[in-house]
Amino acid sequence: MNSRHHLFSNLGCNGVDANFSHFSMVQLTTPPSLFSTIKNAKVKSFRCGTFLICVTLLCFISCAMPEPDGKGVLQPPIVPNVDLVSSIRTRESPPILGVVYLKTIGRTGQGAGEFLMPMGIVLDPYRQLYVADAGNNRVQVIDTDGHFITEFGSFGWREGEFDYPNDLALSLDTLYVADTGNNRVQYCNLVNRIFYPIATTSDDYQFDAPEGIGIGRNGEVYVVDTRNHRWVQFSKNLVPINDMGSFGSHREQFWNPTDLAVNPHGTVYVVDTGNHRIVSYDFSGNPTKTWGEKGSELGQFREPKRIAIDDWNYIYVTDSGNRRIQIFTPEGRSVTEFTVKTLLNPCGIAVSQEGQVYVSDTEAGDIKVFNVIFKTNSTSDANSKE
Repeated sequence: MNSRHHLFSNLGCNGVDANFSHFSMVQLTTPPSLFSTIKNAKVKSFRCGTFLICVTLLCFISCAMPEPDGKGVLQPPIVPNVDLVSSIRTRESPPILGVVYLKTIGRTGQGAGEFLMPMGIVLDPYRQLYVADAGNNRVQVIDTDGHFITEFGSFGWREGEFDYPNDLALSLDTLYVADTGNNRVQYCNLVNRIFYPIATTSDDYQFDAPEGIGIGRNGEVYVVDTRNHRWVQFSKNLVPINDMGSFGSHREQFWNPTDLAVNPHGTVYVVDTGNHRIVSYDFSGNPTKTWGEKGSELGQFREPKRIAIDDWNYIYVTDSGNRRIQIFTPEGRSVTEFTVKTLLNPCGIAVSQEGQVYVSDTEAGDIKVFNVIFKTNSTSDANSKE
């Protein structure tokens, strides 16, 4: 038996025809490297398929996992069809049950965390208070417990220096300061802390002892030009748009106005100090309502100084001559008043999202802290417990 027939005999292939035997011989003499290539291709294909499955699973898991809130706490992700409440959407404000005094931060002095005639204050998103420390000719930044963080400025007339700074405003990372004694408004980016004055080429927009600043819903800057008895509106690029007011007691006149605030709808509320009243304007600059008169009853004022608006659009006014703070609805209806025996001359005011009210006491040289108690309905209580 030849070697070829012997091979088929050993494989149990006796009786096969010659063509089949030839085909089988070709298969058997195929180089081993081809089988290895096929095997490797199958392994790679399996691995690729496994990798794609793993990637798909990871994507699914990452979409479903909570997101961190920046404090190490996981928060549920925002999913489609969630009704996000717009800042200008009309919401029913919860009734205010009362206001309680919490504590006093700061004290009289010239050191860190000390004040001489603190005036306007503003609260940033990181719960830091910026205080116009007028008597010390600087802006101090403290936390809500009164701990010193940093300061800006010193006495002078050059850029970055102040003469009796009276009020503050924050717009994203830009700080505005009413530099009253220098008859100007300065601003700086909080990153580089380089101050520049708001400058115009027209004499029509020269300031005379500006005392108040407000920020509009689109980043506009509003300046209360106190001794010119008006307020001036600038675009977010600091181009003057218009000015409203003149000296007097009529509907569109003022007597030494000191502050203003703008709500999310664009309504402007001006503190008309000399006339002991609040005057409101719509977003187009048309006067809409006036309330208040000289007196000590609820809804009356004695030299109101500053104004603030909370997240529910309640309006807070420091009624300095009556040593109290009054709260109003957006329409000017009186809600309540609050004070504490040690409050001597309330001036600046800021309200946090949690309802804490910070009031600068110019005469005492400190900041009084209060807490507003809102009435919550059963639905809100149930949701908060969950």
